Amino acid sequence: MPAQHPATPIPRRNLLKLLAAGALAGLGLAGLVRQALAAGSGPQRRQGIFRLEGEATFNGKSLKVGDVPTLPLTVLTGPKTLLVFVVGADAYLLRSNSHLILGANDAKTPNRAASIKLLAGKLLSVFEKGERNLSTVTAVAGIRGTGIYMESEPDRSYLCLCYGHARIGPVDAPGAAEMLRTTHHESPRWVFRDRMEPAQVINHSDEELILLESLTGRLPPFHNQWGYGDGILNDPAEKRY
Repeated sequence: MPAQHPATPIPRRNLLKLLAAGALAGLGLAGLVRQALAAGSGPQRRQGIFRLEGEATFNGKSLKVGDVPTLPLTVLTGPKTLLVFVVGADAYLLRSNSHLILGANDAKTPNRAASIKLLAGKLLSVFEKGERNLSTVTAVAGIRGTGIYMESEPDRSYLCLCYGHARIGPVDAPGAAEMLRTTHHESPRWVFRDRMEPAQVINHSDEELILLESLTGRLPPFHNQWGYGDGILNDPAEKRY
């Protein structure tokens, strides 16, 4: 049975400040998101680094929560790192030992990375409407406003189109690409350089997607569905570095 909403929700304008400060660390992310939605106010868009645990560099420099990175951007994370940041209307959750490159925007799309390259590690991201080119060492994807989770290893990648539309395929076998349309994690794939295989949903949660979308002023299509269990950002026992 889905959990009940708290009787006294925290106003959303205060919720994000408390989250960033770690003041609500004892409350699971699922509970925080429920409170935010029950507050009756819409998501609020923000920019820059929202959460940083561990070590990360942005174009070779160290930044802190509240700082706003600019494109083009190369992000490297260290061990046991959890990073959440927003650029334009796109939000990213990057885990430990990751190497992410966000390409420069063009004149028609200010503050929007036209290309997203995950050379190593794990990335959950949500995007506003518009075309993007994503890639890993072994996979390529073309999307149009969606939520997607990726893991990049030297010999294979994991891609889960959480919701939206995308064309996903191996870098060395364009004919094996698939056009996917999902609403709730229906078609995860292992992507090798020359083939793809069905996969299970791993290492990312609906609560994380709700948080990322809320930081961009949006909500995912499943936001009114509950019962997922606590998320990971505020529960040390469940952190997926």
